[in-house]
Amino acid sequence: MSKGIDVSSYQGLIDWTRVKPYIDFAIIRCGWGNNLLSQDDIYYERNTKLCEELNIPYGVYLYSYATTLDEARSEVEHTLRLIKDKKIEYPIYLDVESKGQMSLRKEELISIVKYYCNEIEKNGYYVGIYASLNTLNGILNSNELDPYDKWVAEWNSNLTYDKKCGMWQNSSYEELPGIRNRVDSDISFYDFPKIIKDNNLNHLNDNTKYHIGNKLYLSGDTYEDKEATKIKETLCDKEITILEVFPLSICEYLTEYGYVKESSLYNKC
Repeated sequence: MSKGIDVSSYQGLIDWTRVKPYIDFAIIRCGWGNNLLSQDDIYYERNTKLCEELNIPYGVYLYSYATTLDEARSEVEHTLRLIKDKKIEYPIYLDVESKGQMSLRKEELISIVKYYCNEIEKNGYYVGIYASLNTLNGILNSNELDPYDKWVAEWNSNLTYDKKCGMWQNSSYEELPGIRNRVDSDISFYDFPKIIKDNNLNHLNDNTKYHIGNKLYLSGDTYEDKEATKIKETLCDKEITILEVFPLSICEYLTEYGYVKESSLYNKC
């Protein structure tokens, strides 16, 4: 087990040098709700930058307000925009606790949370769900969400959640040097940095030149699979979009025309 904290703009300017001796990891809020710059956490960039400089492993969470699939799509885009090119060694969590979500029908909320988790996972990240014990035992208690890791909020001396979970938020009253306000404390049951690196997740082993969403040009073969066993078609000077990235495969990218090799891609001046 390892000990950490989760932080947001509520904690203000954090002196991470003073905090570091007391924690093994941090979970940092990137923002909340839809993909708007005004809804980015104002200290997210500073917190992630300093954690990386000080070699403090960290994960990320987005506070969710989504009550429709369209809003869930925007929250996926919001998260992906902010986690791109970060060295994230812990999971990406969706924080599910907003009042509007709790008033949804069970199947509606499960559909929203499942969509978010599936999309983040498809983009190569380790994803999880943060919620209170009551929420996880109630409206989010579904076999459809069992494949996704849980971060359980239960402020107690013992964790009573009876399903598998990798993270436990056990208190909201931690006081640490370097943090002005009280902070939540967390216990991790898994060696997330090892799991994520060993499974080539969170793009930690990603030495590729291009990223999801990049628009480039292709001259060369496209393939039916990422191991380039069968040519699909040959294109010349074709504009493409990177849909998925596979850093350890022969074809490092999936585009709308098939799998392609990095050597076939270029930018036009």
